[in-house]
Amino acid sequence: MTANDLRPVPRSDLKWDTEHAEASLNSLFEQAEQHGVRAINWYLNAKRPKKLIAQGLRLGAIGAAAIAGILPMLSQILITSSDQLLFQPVWASIALGFAALLVAIDHFFGFSSGWMRFITTEHQIRQILHEFQLDYDIERATWQGKPPTSEQVQSVLQRCKSFLIQVDEIIRQETEQWVTEFQSALKRIDEAAMAKAVLSAHKK
Repeated sequence: MTANDLRPVPRSDLKWDTEHAEASLNSLFEQAEQHGVRAINWYLNAKRPKKLIAQGLRLGAIGAAAIAGILPMLSQILITSSDQLLFQPVWASIALGFAALLVAIDHFFGFSSGWMRFITTEHQIRQILHEFQLDYDIERATWQGKPPTSEQVQSVLQRCKSFLIQVDEIIRQETEQWVTEFQSALKRIDEAAMAKAVLSAHKK
């Protein structure tokens, strides 16, 4: 997730005197709540294309691998009148290579892993959002229709702060996982390219 995906909301001009404290707390709660809701919606929307592409690549790989296993048998069954193979065995290797290519594309771009990562992250944020909402209702119930005291105001402020930190930490951890996966994929490609270059040099 980049900085442009979830932009911070400008701070409201809140007042903390007895007359305005309750309205200020409600406004602050709504801002914190919307931050969590926007994060959940981002992950829900972002996981859909990853899911479709991941499923397409994996199904293609399964199909190509299945074809690779069937072709050698078909080549033995389907023989022309001149006793020549209708399918050359090399086509099995091509199909198997195509399956490996599809899996490699999935690994490099992180479609499957990203899909799973987004599902997990969205569930985590949803869970702490529900806890935050219920905690706020519990806190408001203690006010019994009266303006919140200074201690009650401080309690809600600390809860809002804790919630925002939790959401941002979950997003940060998910982003770090993506960076680690991408760097690992680049490293594997570089190592494979170097190994191929060394092998070609030895053959010369």
